[in-house]
Amino acid sequence: MHRIRTLTLLGALCCGAAAQADTVSACPQLPVIANVQWSVQESDDFVFCRAIEFDTQRQPFAVAIGRTPTFQPRRGERIGAPVRIDGLSAWWHAPQNDLTSAIVRETLLELTSGDYAHIIVRADDPAQLARTLRQVEQLEFADVRLGN
Repeated sequence: MHRIRTLTLLGALCCGAAAQADTVSACPQLPVIANVQWSVQESDDFVFCRAIEFDTQRQPFAVAIGRTPTFQPRRGERIGAPVRIDGLSAWWHAPQNDLTSAIVRETLLELTSGDYAHIIVRADDPAQLARTLRQVEQLEFADVRLGN
């Protein structure tokens, strides 16, 4: 009886870990150097992946993946030179932001799966922004797909 209970508990733990792994796989793969983990919110039409720093619990960036774009890039808001994120060409945009003192950057990627990834970066200062952009530009979207 004790052995059956142990096996049942072990099975439940494995299934829970597998479910969590499936959820996390809906988000892009983080770079090895990242000091963050994903906090994930899913629905049928989108996945919202929030990067949360281990030490500060701050959210330096987030990625919204959906079947339709949730961000309309404007040419006049482009900043800097084009970048490559997982082999895809992108421009960072600096939207007007009167609500907060944070420095905000956004971009939109059309993934090979046909889904769209809207990436949002928030930083308190230019040095923090530069570090976070380097991390984000190392994200890998190869296995990212929405369910259904």
